[in-house]
Amino acid sequence: MSKRKKGPWYSIYREVLPALEAHEGKDSINLLIQQLAGTYRYEPKVLSRMIKAGRFLDRLVGPIPPEEMRGGYAHIEYIQRLHELNADEAESLVHMAVAKKVTLEQLQGIIDQYSKNLAQSDASKRSKARALIAEHDRETALALSQCGAGFFGFEAGTIIRVERSDLLGQFFTVKDEQGVPRVAIFGRLGDTSRKAIKAAAELLKLAKNARSYFERVWFIFPASSTLVHEFAFLLTEEKLLGSWLHLATLSDADEPEPPVQEVRGLRHALSRVLEDFADPMAWSGRPLDDVRPVEAGALKKIAYTFTAHADSTPTLATDMPEEAFKKLMGDATSVDVSFEAGLVTFKRRSAPA
Repeated sequence: MSKRKKGPWYSIYREVLPALEAHEGKDSINLLIQQLAGTYRYEPKVLSRMIKAGRFLDRLVGPIPPEEMRGGYAHIEYIQRLHELNADEAESLVHMAVAKKVTLEQLQGIIDQYSKNLAQSDASKRSKARALIAEHDRETALALSQCGAGFFGFEAGTIIRVERSDLLGQFFTVKDEQGVPRVAIFGRLGDTSRKAIKAAAELLKLAKNARSYFERVWFIFPASSTLVHEFAFLLTEEKLLGSWLHLATLSDADEPEPPVQEVRGLRHALSRVLEDFADPMAWSGRPLDDVRPVEAGALKKIAYTFTAHADSTPTLATDMPEEAFKKLMGDATSVDVSFEAGLVTFKRRSAPA
């Protein structure tokens, strides 16, 4: 197939746009592009680049008269790359690119400069974040050494810094007098690059993972942390705060002992509910099969009831499905279980002969 230019690219883009917008998904969009490319005697990948550049230009400045387009689709591709780095700069240059008053080499130079600046900025942010994390880790270790294991309920226990764990990362653990790890303690600074409630949800996952191996789990944040309040709000909704999961902050320099202050008050959680009407379990979305209005709801935990019956044979009445109950019990039990009409009957398993 010939690769020589067959016509102004933006005019071709405007001509194929109705066919693209009318595509209903019955056939592959790539097949449609191949057919259109054959009509205009272009390579499909070249037509795809034209379409992508045209769509971006339409989003950025809206449709323009085809006769005003002097630049090639590569000019718009460069503007799109620049837009990802600095939207204001891209918007200031887009009309020059359309009029071909700026060369591809000039655009590439601008892109390279912004890329370099962004890389330096990201490196600086990462370096600062690492320094803050290291500082919080040192302050947490110092506070824990001052509190001692007794603060966590084990007067004769020992606090160990776990420097390597493939499953849980770095953390502290409290061993009891028999040397058994009983408490996991995580020092966390807080992720400012994400919404606090999402960061809190990630920490809750970590806590539930650690709960499989420890009786209690603690998180210790800086005194000025805002994430700790969002985390407390989430744990209040989950009814976990102060049960096996505890939150704390380091004390300010002018605060009295102890150097670690447990977060017990729910003032922030109450204000979120009463003033912000916040609900971390809320969700919203659209069906995949059509364009109906947005649907919304709230996540609800699955809960089952169990009622014991004092008969000759131990029996429970439950609304848990049979298969779910079997998975809950597992195979490593000392009883045989039968399930009929919502009643679970237990019978001691006979010892093998």
